[in-house]
Amino acid sequence: MEKELEYNVKIADDCMAVIAGISATSVDGVANLSGGINKNILPFIGSNNLKKGVVIEKTDDGVNVKLSINIKEGYDIKTVCTEVQEKILASLESMLDIEVTNVSVRVDGVEVSNE
Repeated sequence: MEKELEYNVKIADDCMAVIAGISATSVDGVANLSGGINKNILPFIGSNNLKKGVVIEKTDDGVNVKLSINIKEGYDIKTVCTEVQEKILASLESMLDIEVTNVSVRVDGVEVSNE
């Protein structure tokens, strides 16, 4: 008789925050997380910096994500924020198989090009 294994997996809030940070900074028009993380330097930094400015709240219904970003000059803020929300939602739900109930994006500023 085969023994049935029971799996118990817990996902750390920091893990979810890093995934949300990577997802947000991969959206075209996002200059960086308000913590100052620019997507051009992502390969050179540790994962601890990718969770700065990202807050994960667990509820009975699922997970709420809150983060702050800076937008590049010339991009439509509403469009960029919508894409950030969709990207974070899709990434967390597909990678971690969790229910995301809300993704709140706060725009802290606009990065002006020096060109």
